Amino acid sequence: MKRILLASVAALGLAGTASAADLAVRAPVPVPLFSWTGCYLGINGGWIGGNDDYATSHRVLYPGSQPVPVGLTAPAAVDYNLLSHSYSSNQSGGTLGGQFGCQYQAGWLVIGGEWDANWSSLTEDNHFAYPAITWISNPARFWLPRAEWTHKQLDWFSTARVRVGAAWWDRVLLYATGGIALGALDSYTQVAFDGPGNPLYIPQFFGAYRQNRIGWTVGGGFEWAFAANWTAKAEFLYLDLGSFDYLSPCNSVNGLTCGAGDSWRTSIDAKEYVARVGINYLFHLGPAVAPVVARY
Repeated sequence: MKRILLASVAALGLAGTASAADLAVRAPVPVPLFSWTGCYLGINGGWIGGNDDYATSHRVLYPGSQPVPVGLTAPAAVDYNLLSHSYSSNQSGGTLGGQFGCQYQAGWLVIGGEWDANWSSLTEDNHFAYPAITWISNPARFWLPRAEWTHKQLDWFSTARVRVGAAWWDRVLLYATGGIALGALDSYTQVAFDGPGNPLYIPQFFGAYRQNRIGWTVGGGFEWAFAANWTAKAEFLYLDLGSFDYLSPCNSVNGLTCGAGDSWRTSIDAKEYVARVGINYLFHLGPAVAPVVARY
């Protein structure tokens, strides 16, 4: 009887040991999650393209001493539709810059703000040639062949944006972004009429525009934390710097007679697209790893 009792106790002991071993194997293994909370500093570079709308037109101020076209009352400032031109320009360049931002992570949600400053090589040059035309008015007017040049460049741009992202895959962050854009725009227009006194199309109308303009931007991207403090990103932005216009006054050169207020008006609606990549160094505010989550 004692032998049977001892054997039973031993068997129970072995069973308890096996159960403990099973529990040890099945115990949850803590897996750390990357934390996006902190501030970062980095560089970026990529492509920038323009999708601008242009409109040019001839403008003359008619005082009472000059012939006035039918239907107009002198004095009047007129944009002649006959000598107007509208077109779009799609040219591109490169961009290089840097960024600084801070963000906070709550669960999978990451909210923050970013500021960047960037150099741009975007330049748009357009040239058109027009044949001679006759405008039937009172009196009739004859226009010589002419050439027209427009130039626009974006020297630099900067944005201040809010970023809202989702870190569903731990070290991969998908985000949308939007905010204010600032850009330095430089433009000029030249127009030259052909004729005996101007066989080389020396510009007789010239005007320029330069201003830092404020607009808005929206976009999105994704960022990957490939090390404890290093992240890489790819991003797309749309920039709208608004519409502006300027005049190119007439210059009495090569025998051209300028009327009062004789000038060319140029209107440009500036819209740009940016596709770029970048790298950031993340200064974690707190541990680089968030509280552990048990995975079985």
